[in-house]
Amino acid sequence: MMRFLSLVCLLGATLSIGCGSNETAVVVGERSISRLSFLEWAADRTNSELDGRLDMKVVHEAITEWITNESLTDLLAEYGVSVSKQDRITARDFLIANGMKSDDSRFSVYTEWQAVRTIISKGGQAVRSAYEKNIELFGYELCTSHILLDSQFMANQVQNSIKEGKSFALIARSLSQDPGSAVLGGDLGCVTVGSFVAPYERAVLGALQAGANLVGPVPSQFGFHIIRINEVRKVEPLLFDELGDRTFGAIRQIATLTRRISVDNRYGSWDPVIGAVVPPDEV
Repeated sequence: MMRFLSLVCLLGATLSIGCGSNETAVVVGERSISRLSFLEWAADRTNSELDGRLDMKVVHEAITEWITNESLTDLLAEYGVSVSKQDRITARDFLIANGMKSDDSRFSVYTEWQAVRTIISKGGQAVRSAYEKNIELFGYELCTSHILLDSQFMANQVQNSIKEGKSFALIARSLSQDPGSAVLGGDLGCVTVGSFVAPYERAVLGALQAGANLVGPVPSQFGFHIIRINEVRKVEPLLFDELGDRTFGAIRQIATLTRRISVDNRYGSWDPVIGAVVPPDEV
């Protein structure tokens, strides 16, 4: 905890912000960030002025970024992993090589996050232990249907209609923006974990964990998904040594499925099933 608090204070000091605020914007496991430091972070991501008029989309993207990376960091800390000086040097060199300036006020935090991501991608005993302890989360084929919409508002309307008893398949055929599955009533068949884009898969895994069969709206790069779990098929999950390039994705899913996460309600609320922040106007 003390190591993280010093990281947050370093962020605040770099931005000429004090660390004394007792208002907390986001909590992830044993890690948290004050509201003032977080708003500075959100503004700095887009070179915006911190004048009380930050676009909620900017804030929402910053919260999502913070939760994802701090969940990974908190998970590794649970298994005794700390970022070494050499890890930071390697991460620093990577960020500079990819165009980030070392005088960027976010540089020290991104260095820490990049070091954590590199540790996970390399595997190692702690990463193996984290996966093997949670391996039952991946013991499924994902048998789902979805309806893809281009707006959150429309997705909310569709989800409400389905909850009221309207036919999922008929709505998928008439409204879904995914033509391949729309003609099948939204059916995507059964696939192994790791086959879907991360937000979609995280929501399905969250629904399975919660015992739900309808979940959404789930935002992804393609739009907003309303997802129905059609069947639960138990399978033998991949062993850690079989994950290969799926290692990072699996650990990322574990991180947000198993962390205690909360968000200041002025920014929205954390939905533990879909693994995303619901904006305040949707709460």
